[in-house]
Amino acid sequence: MRNWLTLGLIVVLVAGLAGPVRAQTAEEISDMRETVDALKKKLREQEQRLEELEQGQREATSQANEARQLAETAKATAEKAPSGDGKKLPGWLDNLKFSGDFRLRYQFDGFNWPAGNENMDRHRARIRLRFGFVKTWADDQVEMGFRLASGTDNAANSTSETLGGGFTKKPLWIDQAYARYTPRNADGKSYGFSIIGGKFSKPWVMNELFWSSNVNPEGVWAEYRMPKITLSDPVAIEPFVGAGWFTVMERSAAKDSQMYILEAGLRTNITKDIRWTLAANYQEWKQYANSGVAAGGNSSPLSTIPGMRVGNLSNQIDIADVFGKPLNLFGDIAYNFGEDSSVAGFEGQNTAYAVGARWGQNRKKGDWSLKYRYAYIEANSLPGAFVESDFRQANHKGNVIGAEYNLLDSLTIGFDVFLLHPVRKVGSSANEDRTVTAMATLLWKF
Repeated sequence: MRNWLTLGLIVVLVAGLAGPVRAQTAEEISDMRETVDALKKKLREQEQRLEELEQGQREATSQANEARQLAETAKATAEKAPSGDGKKLPGWLDNLKFSGDFRLRYQFDGFNWPAGNENMDRHRARIRLRFGFVKTWADDQVEMGFRLASGTDNAANSTSETLGGGFTKKPLWIDQAYARYTPRNADGKSYGFSIIGGKFSKPWVMNELFWSSNVNPEGVWAEYRMPKITLSDPVAIEPFVGAGWFTVMERSAAKDSQMYILEAGLRTNITKDIRWTLAANYQEWKQYANSGVAAGGNSSPLSTIPGMRVGNLSNQIDIADVFGKPLNLFGDIAYNFGEDSSVAGFEGQNTAYAVGARWGQNRKKGDWSLKYRYAYIEANSLPGAFVESDFRQANHKGNVIGAEYNLLDSLTIGFDVFLLHPVRKVGSSANEDRTVTAMATLLWKF
């Protein structure tokens, strides 16, 4: 077809150039031949370009077909391919999460004893290892989890292991083991109610000096968070209530030692950037004198404490931005309504209070924070065995300062100093004047 087209164009051109029949010079004939040759060359170039375009289109179509075939083959292979052990992964691995942390610490404990026993200062290398799993079912309505943790002994308020025991192996303890149920409606929205049972983190509101973050109570806790009540934009309140029953010591031939707790509070947005949490709880300890826990600064023996009925009021304020960093403030006060000890030095020792601030947060590389806390904990104001261990438990007062810096997203260094005095020099602290505890910490979270 292209040859006929070429021949036709040449004939038309020749006829047009001929015009009226007349005699033509040799020069004119030569010019016409050159023009025809130029047109032929141009036509050949156009034909070559057309062939190249058609070839490119054929190649593109072929590549697209090959890519489609490869994708279909890969999909079919993936569907038929077995897992690494020749089987599909078991269903119980779905929604299973693993987490933990490892802490390496140098700790100095300096004592000032009027009796002159300065050699009691201690230098310790300490480690902490915690890890566990959490599994959820039914769109996160059911949750079960457990965590293992290190620890020199089975003391409730510490998971630190001191190195230097003749190179012996270090133990792991069951630190948490629980199940939680949080019902949801058909749209996946929570009703605000949840219940948890087993051994789990403290669910009520109280600062970590009054109740160590290492102490995981054992029993049942239920709470209800009411729907948010908007007063005016952005002010809104979220009331909540909770109740718990915990077994401190179970016995077969005598009454169990138990703790009951009731809590009520609210969370509210004071402004768009300021959030306030107010909570009050009441703890009723039954058979506390027979609980088997260490005195921890309480009257010793525990039988000298007529009762442990503790009321606690907590305030927390979170401010989103103060000079470019978030600021958290807290203030707690606790009072033991059951204290009536007649032991010399312990009379009327039933009040505790604490205040503190944390400026900054530690989430990613380069983050840093500063913190300060002060606490005054009288001997019988709180169960001493569950007070923060680095604060030397009850019957102490003093300052705590610290700083943390993220070397990496999951790697943090920290420094803490506890400057403490006994509230009253009674019992084991009769000769104690002052303690200084300094700690340098490297923490890896995974």
